[in-house]
Amino acid sequence: MKYIVAILTMLMSTLFVNGQDSWKISLNKATVLISNKSDELINIKKIKSTEWKKNGFLEVTFKEITPSNWLHSLQFSDEKGNPLLVKDSTTTAKIPIVTLRKLFAGKKQLKIYMVINPPNPMMMAPTRMLHLGTLRLP
Repeated sequence: MKYIVAILTMLMSTLFVNGQDSWKISLNKATVLISNKSDELINIKKIKSTEWKKNGFLEVTFKEITPSNWLHSLQFSDEKGNPLLVKDSTTTAKIPIVTLRKLFAGKKQLKIYMVINPPNPMMMAPTRMLHLGTLRLP
């Protein structure tokens, strides 16, 4: 009996540790980045100029392991952190590359963040800002 309890405890703790939010960034239906760790030094991908000039879409999908009632927004910023595009109340976005080329003309990077706010501002809970990925533009 103790052996079974020990195994179940190990399995449950493993599932808890491995159960993390994850996200996927695709450009023109080709996966650019899949991750579950918010790290600005690791989640960087260079975009080829041929891919950036196509008339496709940039798709971002954020998946929560345990869905919550907190408010989610996708924020697209330049290399200095200036938000140039915000998609409120969503965990997914499909943005035409033509739109991004206009917004990010002359910019070197496109940084993608998931901003998570409490449902009630009176909760006094901090806003979470997860770095999903950085795309280095041609």
